[in-house]
Amino acid sequence: MKKMLKLARVLLKTNLKFNKKTAGIGVIIALSMMPLAAIEWRMVREVYDIMAPVGQQGLILWLTVSMVSLLTFFLGIFYIMGAFFYSNDIELLLPLPFKSWQILGAKFATVLVYEYVTQLVFFLPVLIAYGIKDRANITYVIMGFVAYLIFPVVPLVFASLIDILVIRSFRFVKNKDRMKILSGVMAMIIAIGFNLLIQNFTQSMANPEDMMRIIEQGNNSVLSKAQDIFVVNRFMTLALTNHADFIYSVGNMLIAIAGAGIFLGIFLYLGDKLYLKGVVGLTEAASSRKTKASKANLYKRKSHLIAFCIKELKLLFRTPVYFLNCVLMNFLWPVFILIPIFTKGGEIEQFRSAVAQLSNPNALRYAVAGVASAAMFISGTNMISSTAISREGKNLYVSKYLPVNYKVIINAKVMSGTMMGLAGIIIGLAVVWILFSLPVNMVLMALMISLPSAVFINYLGILLDLKFPKLNWDNEQKAVKQNINGVLIMFMSIAFGFLNFLPILLLNLGYKEIFIGLFAFYGLLDILIYRIAAHQGSRWFDEL
Repeated sequence: MKKMLKLARVLLKTNLKFNKKTAGIGVIIALSMMPLAAIEWRMVREVYDIMAPVGQQGLILWLTVSMVSLLTFFLGIFYIMGAFFYSNDIELLLPLPFKSWQILGAKFATVLVYEYVTQLVFFLPVLIAYGIKDRANITYVIMGFVAYLIFPVVPLVFASLIDILVIRSFRFVKNKDRMKILSGVMAMIIAIGFNLLIQNFTQSMANPEDMMRIIEQGNNSVLSKAQDIFVVNRFMTLALTNHADFIYSVGNMLIAIAGAGIFLGIFLYLGDKLYLKGVVGLTEAASSRKTKASKANLYKRKSHLIAFCIKELKLLFRTPVYFLNCVLMNFLWPVFILIPIFTKGGEIEQFRSAVAQLSNPNALRYAVAGVASAAMFISGTNMISSTAISREGKNLYVSKYLPVNYKVIINAKVMSGTMMGLAGIIIGLAVVWILFSLPVNMVLMALMISLPSAVFINYLGILLDLKFPKLNWDNEQKAVKQNINGVLIMFMSIAFGFLNFLPILLLNLGYKEIFIGLFAFYGLLDILIYRIAAHQGSRWFDEL
């Protein structure tokens, strides 16, 4: 046990590095999560006033514990698979004098710490708001603290055992790259689904009739089944909702603690028997047995620009971290916009009426500026160009050895980022065109205004990354997720997006003037920033 705790401390130190940059990113993330926490806070207070008169206020904690347990379980399946099997430190830990259960226990502790951070948003606001409304005593405070600590244990144990059995039983999951991409996509789908569940639940809470229907469903609901599967949840909820009865509350919490400990012991025992057999033989990528038809097809002359652009795109699609954070994001925006529309029937008609209003020249000018801003935002948030140099890492010298002008390399990286950004815009426009009969001339106008906007923000991103690259990293996640350049270019894209509406607000121009003005403005900016990238950017590249 002492070895396991020491290893857990080392893993936490290496994974959770605190400095000024990480502190700044943490503050930004915390501020972005504040609106969600505020919604939860307000919802709990409003629902409590509805449920308290009928003595059912405990249902708030019951539903919260069930929903967050399911979220922890489903997301934990993919997160644990990465931490237990696909992390880069596995090859370093296996030869060391540790038993399998010690490695598993240490890694489980790191996952648990991340879950505690997640609970700050999804569980803690509800716990505090309920306590204030229920005029909680010191017993509730102590029980709430204990519940916060043991709450994610059992869902993560279930997720861990499933991952170990899957890795042990199925050969296809031993391909790290394939499973990282699949896990990331599934995790995003689950997160979107959970968001929709929260929205629907929030609407139900506002309607007393829906509230009574939830109460009457009782043990037949999915959330009730979650209380039965994750056994300790029921005792933990009883301890919190009955805090006025000290003996009853403490007794239930002790049962919950004992249950969490038993499940953790079972996990370590079974993991010690199965983990090593599953982790041996994992590969980064599957070997290909395809043979080339001929050397003529294998070696084809291409222009330097096209060759480097293809190389960039292959790297983006083949590397799981880059695919999930840079490529996939371009195609998620239409999904984020359309899912709420189709899950709420009334909003479909509202959206159709809004599209029909585009025949009005006054509305069309805002649409032109909005499309230019959307193109810039999508191209900026995909972080392809703003991390293009950083993604080279310690292999940057390879690009510098090749007999190719640095300007060509820079342009190829910008081209790949622009292509991906425009792909997201085209898909979004195609969906709106098909579903809501958007006029063809408006689609063509949107595509024309999107191109110079996307080109500009991509050149701006690569100039930023040339000046301040993050080349010293030991895994791909740090090149993208811990790169401040991606955050900065996102804020720049938002700033320029607001700037696109200024001609409308200040000069009251028509849609034709707005279109021509924005197209000319970003066209001139593209020429200027291209010259800067060709000269000053090449100089910065040479100095790296």
